[in-house]
Amino acid sequence: MYAIIDVIGYFISKDGKYRYIVLGLYKIISKYTSKNIAGVLIDLFRNYRIIGNIGYFIANNTELNNICINAILYTLYLNILIKICKGH
Repeated sequence: MYAIIDVIGYFISKDGKYRYIVLGLYKIISKYTSKNIAGVLIDLFRNYRIIGNIGYFIANNTELNNICINAILYTLYLNILIKICKGH
């Protein structure tokens, strides 16, 4: 058994138009956990080189997704927070 997650990016294009694009459909073969979902999304963000351009997440408000999003933010932005704090 496996789960499929879809990732859609919404953005304003250079010509000022609202756009969206399917960034991927991913099959999670291992256990459907926050950690596994976060790993897939982090890889996707790194592959598309969009880490600095993520403004917000849209997901249903389940504990699984809350943990996943917190793990992503911690993984991707902790270095930024540490660098900012060291500057004080």
